Order: sequence, then C-alpha cells, then structure tokens
Amino acid sequence: MAVGRTKQKYWRVYANGYDLSGYSRSIGPLALEYDEADLTAYMSDVVKGYLPNMCHISPGTLNAVFDNTATTGLYALTQATAGSSRNLMVPIGIRAAPADGDPVFCGQFYQDSFNVTEDGGAVTATIQYSGLAADATTKVYAQQPWGILLHAKAIRTEATGVNTAAGFLNYSASATTTQGGYFMYQVFAGDGTLTLSVQDSDDWDDPADYDITVATTGLINCAVPTSGVIAVPTTTTLREGLRWQIDFNAGGGTATTVTFACAFMRIYDQT
Repeated sequence: MAVGRTKQKYWRVYANGYDLSGYSRSIGPLALEYDEADLTAYMSDVVKGYLPNMCHISPGTLNAVFDNTATTGLYALTQATAGSSRNLMVPIGIRAAPADGDPVFCGQFYQDSFNVTEDGGAVTATIQYSGLAADATTKVYAQQPWGILLHAKAIRTEATGVNTAAGFLNYSASATTTQGGYFMYQVFAGDGTLTLSVQDSDDWDDPADYDITVATTGLINCAVPTSGVIAVPTTTTLREGLRWQIDFNAGGGTATTVTFACAFMRIYDQT
C-alpha cells in the first residue's frame, strides 16, 4: 500500500463477482453528499444556517468500451442486468494497481441503464447507477460507502494456508469504533466451496492478536463468479485492526484455489 496522490488508471471496477476494469474508461463521481436543510430563522439570524439532511450515495456513471464477447464481455455482463441491484466495488490504487490497505468505494446500487453510443468512431457504452438501493443490506450504513481494501484481487490456494499477516489500522483517531460496518466480497474464480471472514484486533500490527471473527460469509461456491455483503450490527464494537481470513475446509469446504477481493466499510462514530 502506497500513500499520496494517484490517477484513475489505477482504479478498478468489480460488480457481482466480475471484473469490469478491462472494459472501463472511467466511473464517477463516487458521491457521498448530504442534502441541506435550511433552518434559518429569518427574523433574527444574520446569515442562513443549514444542517445536513438525507445522505445521497452513488457511484455515478460507468463509461466503458462496448464488447459483445459471450459470457464475459461488457454486453453480456451488463445489458441484461439493467434494472437489477449490483454489489459494486471500486478499489482506488495509489500510483499502482490496487493493493491491500488501499481505499475502496462499495455499496449495493441499482443499474439504471445500458446505453450504447459512438465516441470519435469508437463504439462505447455508458452505464448509469442510481443511489443506494432501497432494499440494500447496506442501507443502514448509508453514511459510509468508503472503506479499506483488505484483500486486493489475487489468487489464494489451500497450500498457502490461512492469513497469518497483520491487518490494517482504521482511519479514525480512536482505537475502536462502536457502530459496526459491512464486509463486501467479490469472488471471481475458484474450484469449489470455502469460507471468507474478517477478524479484528486491539493491536493492529500484531498478527497473533487477530482472535475474534466479526463477519463471515459461511460456505460460498467459488466455482462461479459471486459476491455478497455481510452486515455487522450497528451496535457492534470493532477494535482498531481488521484483516481478511480464509478457510478452505470449514463446513465441508472443497475448494483448493480461489481468486477474490474483499473490503470492509467501518462506520465511524458520529458526533
């Protein structure tokens, strides 16, 4: 994980277990905006006063290159799902491809449209996403689409075993938070079933201290692209560090290899 400024060429776009990055030109704006409630008392206030009202979250518009390759092309992956909810993950790589610990934008959004047009002779597609889906698991966490990429897209095998590395410190000044969050995973390929999870720690850079599981997928089938969101209740205290974990054998798991990415969106205490 690097720090500093970056460019959009290092972003990636994942949706429902598919990597759309190879077709994507841009996406955005990745919006987190509050409506303004005008609470000005006109008889006595000398300036207008506002308080933040409802929160609006949206990934904006995906601009992409049209491709009709069967099963894996942009046309096959997105035109048929217009009007459907998508588990969307946008990792932000810092001057390189996304790495563990990088910022990430996640949420469940409806794909509102699939439009094809011409741009300088090239055939392109624009895909508009709505705000947060009204029936989304993440609706109760509407104030936080941003989180930490715990595991950048990569292959893991049974031979490499469990994760024994340290995780990542939260971005807050406090050591712990008390309002839960949500875990999103994107599984791109695999050869069977396994379990993914998130562990926390009160000593974020000590690998041996990650002893509590705060979110788990249960047994998932990795043989087909899939994704999901696991909500951690808004009353849950999370310690300062978070890391991904994998179990190839729990619950009768059969996988020996999997390619996946996962992230956690921690809800910071509001004051």
